Amino acid sequence: MANIMAFKEGDKLIAQGEKDTAAYLILSGWLEVSRLQRDGGIDVDILQAGEIVGELGLAGLASQRTATVTALTDGEVEVIDRGTLIRLVNKPGGGLTPLLAALFFRLQNVLIEDDIDEDDATFISYAKLEGINKHAKQDLCNRPKMIGHLPWVFGAYRQPQTVTELFDDPKRIDVRLTGCSLRINEKHIVLEAAEAGGLQLRIENYGDYCEIDGEKNVHNSNNDAVVPLNIGSHIIKFGDVSDPFEFKLDVLL
Repeated sequence: MANIMAFKEGDKLIAQGEKDTAAYLILSGWLEVSRLQRDGGIDVDILQAGEIVGELGLAGLASQRTATVTALTDGEVEVIDRGTLIRLVNKPGGGLTPLLAALFFRLQNVLIEDDIDEDDATFISYAKLEGINKHAKQDLCNRPKMIGHLPWVFGAYRQPQTVTELFDDPKRIDVRLTGCSLRINEKHIVLEAAEAGGLQLRIENYGDYCEIDGEKNVHNSNNDAVVPLNIGSHIIKFGDVSDPFEFKLDVLL
């Protein structure tokens, strides 16, 4: 049985310099990883669902924790100690797959620098996204998100369960929605450039509930639902009708 640990905003999961060998696979929420450098500077990374922290200790590659890990939001992690790792390796099926996926993602982030720097003079802000209700805010790390590339994808984060899924082409999800039902797909709603100029929202999957500025829109079997977005503020609700995700999208261009 998985060892799931809940955390609250402000909790410290790991302290730099302590001795421990457990790793944490993030299931929901956001963690800040801060490393005190020898010159006194601090290197900071922010991790979200599907990523892993503490992997050096788990692998025995560091005798002490190399960073401090603090919760930026509420959330959950799966605690993976060496006993758990041994059980996963020996377990038939795809028990090790979510851990491998997190490690691959971590390696990709280290080797491929594709982060968008909002302070760069060449950065273009197409729109600004903010969460309105609690779970929408948490999936944005409780802060506004500037949209600097298109298309921009809202989608459910789900752990890969098989090796085949692990080696599938990676799905780009710009807003990883956690704790959502199967009604929300991995590629659920896409913000994209419209052919006539400006921006539009495309609803990708049949039966998806999506309400934009109070008007309900649904994909059907014949064509996607495409909603043009004028410059200004728009309210987007989608997911389960009884408890949808709710965002505010300010279109800037």
